Amino acid sequence: MLFIMLAVSLIISTILSIWIFNKSSHKWFSNLSSLCINTLILVMMTWLFYMGDEEARAFGFGSSSLHYLIFYIPILTWINFLILEYVNFRRNKINNKNAL
Repeated sequence: MLFIMLAVSLIISTILSIWIFNKSSHKWFSNLSSLCINTLILVMMTWLFYMGDEEARAFGFGSSSLHYLIFYIPILTWINFLILEYVNFRRNKINNKNAL
């Protein structure tokens, strides 16, 4: 379940950050937006699953792995950064090919 939540967060934040990058052409703004989107999604998922998990509420995350979601925020943001670098590279390559 943890990997599904991480994959959903990565896909949503990647799509939104690429969209923001294409609209604004500011890579740092889209990186900041991916950080905020990842943070928002993962914190909300952690809170929702914490509220539904009786064992985690009774023993304070005890044997639950929900608290690991917070540590994946910088990792997912770094992956988004690499994807945006690739999008920027492809965009420049296409623009340079059309200029010739």
